[in-house]
Amino acid sequence: MPDATNTMLDVSGLSARYGHVEALHDINIHVGGRELVGVLGPNGAGKSTLLRSIMGLVSSTGRVTLAGEVLARREPGAVARRGAVLVPEGRGIFAPMTVAENLQLGAYQIGGRGAEFEARLERVLVMFPRLEERLSQAAGSMSGGEQQMLAVGRALMSAPKLLILD
Repeated sequence: MPDATNTMLDVSGLSARYGHVEALHDINIHVGGRELVGVLGPNGAGKSTLLRSIMGLVSSTGRVTLAGEVLARREPGAVARRGAVLVPEGRGIFAPMTVAENLQLGAYQIGGRGAEFEARLERVLVMFPRLEERLSQAAGSMSGGEQQMLAVGRALMSAPKLLILD
């Protein structure tokens, strides 16, 4: 039985459908605090659907608890405000915007300035020094790897409790 005091994410009985096609059936996952978990499987196995269901982006049934709080209807904005952030499979950066603007969007909940914003930005730029070199560059003009760094960096700007990478 998982220790509820050290639970970051608890998923039980999660099922999801696309029309008449069942994509997930009765999925159960437990992620403890400071734990890394990977979900492996072939294309079409439901990995992205699982992550999108947790975030409330796909209609699903079952129970999802984040840091001890049940996410009843799993509206995507509410899930994000509670500390879960998804980096989507296709990166999802805003290509015409600069790297700096993309990073600023990641911290929209605290605003784009101030000491907390600057501290978060500094941490991301230390992790991904290439982004600092590219701050004024249009995000869409960077290489695929640099865009992936930006997508992860933007997610980290929100100081998530749970970082979900697809």
